[in-house]
Amino acid sequence: MRLLNIKRAYERAGWKVVSLAVYPEESYSDEVGPADIPFPANSKYRLFNGRNVPLITDLLSGPFAAAEDGGLLSILAQIPPQVDVIHVEQPWLWPLAVELKKHSQYASAITVYGSQNIEEPLKRSIFEDYNVEGADEVLRSIDVLERNAARHADLTLAVTQDDAAVLEKWGADKVALQPNGIEAWRADDKALAKWRENLPKFPWLLYVASAHPPNFTRFSELLGDSLACFPPTSRLVVVGSVTEHIYRVMNSTRWSHLNLSRLQLLFTLSDEDLAAVKSLAHGFILPIPFGGGSNLKTAEALYSGSYVVGTPAAFRGYEHCLDLPEVRVADSPKSFQRSIREVLFQPSPPPLEPGSQALARRQGLRWEACMDLLPPLVEKLTQRGAP
Repeated sequence: MRLLNIKRAYERAGWKVVSLAVYPEESYSDEVGPADIPFPANSKYRLFNGRNVPLITDLLSGPFAAAEDGGLLSILAQIPPQVDVIHVEQPWLWPLAVELKKHSQYASAITVYGSQNIEEPLKRSIFEDYNVEGADEVLRSIDVLERNAARHADLTLAVTQDDAAVLEKWGADKVALQPNGIEAWRADDKALAKWRENLPKFPWLLYVASAHPPNFTRFSELLGDSLACFPPTSRLVVVGSVTEHIYRVMNSTRWSHLNLSRLQLLFTLSDEDLAAVKSLAHGFILPIPFGGGSNLKTAEALYSGSYVVGTPAAFRGYEHCLDLPEVRVADSPKSFQRSIREVLFQPSPPPLEPGSQALARRQGLRWEACMDLLPPLVEKLTQRGAP
């Protein structure tokens, strides 16, 4: 979503944009774009120094993309003969940008590194959760990769002030804050009517997330082993590819019967249905344990005007919203459960009135408000050349 809205911002500013991804061929089928390059499952570049290490296809995609016996020739055939700016979102394809700059037709291109996160600590935590052994060399490679991208890019983007401070400490010359935003949604009456019939009548809370491991591996640590903080008439409604993992995690606790009785699992929904469910939610939970970067689901929850219960880490990049009356920050399972009980017995927050300051603050969370600041920064660099 971030990359899509970066592309849209460049296009609104008059740029012609070619977006290209390297994707594991076994994981995607209908979602690829015309310039995207498959990363074959049997490629020699799927090995890290001759070893098969799980959960690092992202890291391995860079050497594959930059190699002539990997994806490079296909990539050169997909991109225009003249490129003014190479924008690398996340560090994984930075080796490709370095390789392209060696070609005379791309040597003068400005490079932009979009750091969505400080990746090494996050990958370290994922390895710990999955008991991946012997990963120190991989982690060092990730650290070197993102430090090099930050140091050598003509412009480095950070999603939070904390991340910006890290990037500057690494030696990035020009760092700009480019926060995450959200896509505004509006539910239609038909979908709202359908979901009113299928969701609890008592106030309930919503958790929307992907199957990214941190979204479920620490879930019970943050909420506790029991969902007894939800009354029998209420539910925690779970949406997205995280759903099956939440079922597995909460079914494995000693209070599994109680926990499953408090869950309503919706799995992946269409955009239309998701808009209705988000619009009907009494509140959102954000059980985000750690890490850098910022979370798109936090921006969505804040934009809704409904209650938001989240960890301190969930509000990275949105600290300016902590004073909103519907926000509850919980730093332990006990406080998380207490906040859930509190908001479930509160009346719904008043609707956001057109023209109000409350609505205006939330409009600043939209992608357009966040991303339209980027093209002018890039245009200045192209006008005077790279530093």
